[in-house]
Parts: sequence; C-alpha cells; structure tokens
Amino acid sequence: MTNVTRHNFEELLPEILRNIERSDFIAIDTEFTGLHFQSDSHNSLFDTPQDRYSKLRQTASQFTVCQLGLSAFIKSSSQNKYSAHTYNFYLFPKSCATIDARFSCQASSIQFLCQYGFDFNKLFYGGVSYLSMEAEKELRQQVEEQESILTSDVDDHLVTSFTSAISDWLPGAKEGDQISLAKISDDMVSIQMQALLRNCFPDIWTSQVDTGEILITKLNPEKKAALLKEERPWTERLLVKLSGFTRVFRHISELKKPLIGHNFLTDLLFLHSKFYKTLPAKFQDFKRNIHDLLPHLYDTKFLIMEIRRELEEAGLSLTSTSLANVYHAMHTDPSKLGVPHLPEIELADNCARYGKEEFFHEAGFDAYLAGYVFLRMAHYITAKDTSIMHPKLLTFRKYIPALAPHENKSNIIRASVPYVNLAGEDPASRRPKLLYVTSRGPSPLQAKELAAMFNTYTSVDVKMIDRRHALLATSTWGGSKDIMRAFKNDRTIHLANYNVFQHSKPVRYGLWGAIAVMGAVCLWTFFGDQPKKT
Repeated sequence: MTNVTRHNFEELLPEILRNIERSDFIAIDTEFTGLHFQSDSHNSLFDTPQDRYSKLRQTASQFTVCQLGLSAFIKSSSQNKYSAHTYNFYLFPKSCATIDARFSCQASSIQFLCQYGFDFNKLFYGGVSYLSMEAEKELRQQVEEQESILTSDVDDHLVTSFTSAISDWLPGAKEGDQISLAKISDDMVSIQMQALLRNCFPDIWTSQVDTGEILITKLNPEKKAALLKEERPWTERLLVKLSGFTRVFRHISELKKPLIGHNFLTDLLFLHSKFYKTLPAKFQDFKRNIHDLLPHLYDTKFLIMEIRRELEEAGLSLTSTSLANVYHAMHTDPSKLGVPHLPEIELADNCARYGKEEFFHEAGFDAYLAGYVFLRMAHYITAKDTSIMHPKLLTFRKYIPALAPHENKSNIIRASVPYVNLAGEDPASRRPKLLYVTSRGPSPLQAKELAAMFNTYTSVDVKMIDRRHALLATSTWGGSKDIMRAFKNDRTIHLANYNVFQHSKPVRYGLWGAIAVMGAVCLWTFFGDQPKKT
C-alpha cells in the first residue's frame, strides 16, 4: 500500500493512472468525517429508496471524505494470477478564491477513526486537494472574467514580506542576479505568490527550487515575455493543482472500468458530491448521473447476500456478511468454494505490508479486501457449474455475463427494500405489512416503550401518528405474526394490518372530499340542465 499525500501525489499520478488503465477492475473504499448529520437520519425499516437517499444526501453533502482507498486488480498475461496495486489517499479540500469548503465532523466518527490509528497529521498537513467538476467549471468561468480572483485569498502579510524584500534588492541588482526568498511548502501558494510577484515587478522572473524557496532572477521584459510563452499559464497550473484527486476520478469515469465496493451506496454519494457535482434532490436523478459516470458497479455486500446460502452449503463459514468476515472465510480456505482454476491474488510491491498485518478501516486495505472478495465471488458464480476437469481457464471477460444479474445493484441496510437498482427500477418491498397500533385506554402511546415491547419478538421501528395511534414496521414475517398473536387480546393496545384507506386520515379526508365534489357536480349537472318554465 502506498500512502498518497500532496507531497507525492504528482510524482505517483502517472503510475496510478497507468495501473487504472491496465486493470481489469478497480475497488474503492472511503472513510468520512460523519455518518448522521441530523438525529432523525438513522436507518429505518420505514425508509423507501428515496427516503434513504435523502438521509444519505445530507451526510454526503455536509461531511468530508478524509481518506479514499483504490485498489487496481491487474491480470497476469502468463499466469492465472491477479496483482492488486493499492493506494491510500488522504484527501483535504483546498480553499481558493470563491472555493472554501466547510469542514464538518461528528465526534463519534472521529473517535472511530482514532480507534483504528487514522493519521490526522497526514490529513490536515498533507491531504490531496480535490474539486468537483461542477465547481471547477464555475471557477474557470470566473477566471476568464477576472484572472486575479485566483490570488485574492493569499495572505497579505506574506505578500508584503516578499515584495518588501524584492523592493530592497532590485535597485542594486544587475541583469542575471538572483536572490532566494523564504520557503513556501504549499505548491498552490507558491504558484499564487509567483504570479503576484511577476505582476508587481515587470523585470523579474520567479521559480521554485527543490528546497521550496522562491528564486528571484532579474531580467529584461523581453526575456520575461519569451519565458512566459514557453511556460504553461499559471492559472491552468493552479487549477490543475486544485483539482487534485478529481483527475483520478475523472480518469476512472472516462475508462468505464468495473468499480467495486462493499455496501457502498454511501461511498457513491460521496463520490458524486465531492468529485462531480452537487447531489440532486431526487434519487432517480442521482441514479441517472451515477450510471452515466460509472456504468459498471458491483456491491460485494449485495453479492454475498445473494449467494450466501450456496456458499454456506458448500462449507464456507459465514457468521456475518461484514467485509472482514467474508474476506477471512474466502482467504483462509478458498478450496471450500469448490470451483476449478481459482485465480491467485497477490499483493503488488507497493502494498506488501497488507500481507503481514491487517489494517481494517484503513481505506486502502478495505478497498483491497473488497476487490479480493469480489474476484473470489465472480469466479465462483461463473465457474460453479463447470467440471473440475475442465481445462480452460476463465478470463475476466467471462465473468461479466455471469455477473449481469448483480450489476448496478447496491445493498441497503434496514429499509423497506433489500437493495436499490442504480440502472433501473428498484425492487418491491419484501418486508411484512405495516401494523397499525391503537391505544385502547386514555394513556398516550410512547414510541420508545412500544419499540422496547415489540423488539423482544423481532427488530422493529415505530412511527407515531398522534398520541393514540402509531405505525409499526417489522423486519421479519415470523416476528410480525408473533406480535399479532401475542397482542391479540391485549387490553392496552389494538393491532391491525395497516390499510391506507382505512387508517390514513389524509387519504380518508381526500376520498370524502372527492365524493362530495363528485356529488355536487352530479347535482349541478342534473338540476342545472332542467328547462326553465315560461
């Protein structure tokens, strides 16, 4: 694994882009600074796909991606082997001109990151910049109108110290003389400062040496003009630096490679929000956008939920569907999958330490695990009906048709549906019917008391309608039946299967209103058309 910060990003970028191009698929994982922006944004069995999207949209819009793992899996040309090239990016947005992202965090998320050894120094001091494509487009338009907007936020004290030093030195300097000024560790600030200095002093040239110091050279305006023609415009260099990791994301999107994640609907919202553009209000619009950007998505959580029973019957021990547990099951004894020609998966040299120690919840490590698990399941799904004596090895292209039923479907936890379809219609709910709870006595219903009472039978969520009525969502059909049976003759509450026409006041009032209007129209039609007596 290679930790990628702003200090080595430009150096590593060609290698990263090249490995993405060479890869058969890419796996990702993200760590972020918060999970729930509001107290009512927790998962609920009542959640429709739009409801869940609206909650996740708040999270992805308000919080920040602080770490992103990327693992590019490359097939060997001569062996039945894949090599995982893994990168662990620390990300932190830069401010420039009108761009100044808010940094919000949730204490529980920060504590979680600390628990797993997250390096906050790398985040704040070395985080790679990023800029959404939407924001970049807006900023470029502003620069065309007013170039100086890109230097409007440079520290005045820093500018004064540099200009004063040059003003003192310049009168006595001869053409070709040089002076070194203070070190600037931030490449973006260096570009901004050099642009300001060149604008202030027509007869100097600026450059940054390896030590980070700004080198000032006195020269005539003609030579300066010639050098400017040879150099890439400073505004373009600054915007490229500002976009940072978005260049990697754009490359992934352009290549349309399969993208893998584990339970990664939230990750996808963060990718859209931070590297593409503001999240739309409607889930359907988000699905359209993400499908255009990343048309081949595979969620290992969804995959394992679909074939879990098969794998357990084959002898694989899956105590849970967490990424760590699935990886351990498939890594410890892959022969239990019972399929021929299972490809070997090796760690590339840049992430050899992942073979010696486990780093759960480090984005790079989790990205590697997601890719590992995906490759094992993709081969199992494709080869499970193949004879053990079959001599032909399977290429990655052979996996794609077998995986078609699972493509672009992402698992969602504790909702009205088990998954969402990012390239089509979402599935119908498989949950039991909602239960309508009515208080039999004068005492008002309490959501927490109801939840505690019913949770002994199955996992439930309660939604209050008013003081005497509530809706109950249950997670299992058996649990729902048990609750109805247990409270059939209860003296304090009455339970019934929810019927929207019977139990929803707005619907009932709407129906009665419609009947009244139709009656009035019929009466007017009947009596209004009677001929008048003369």
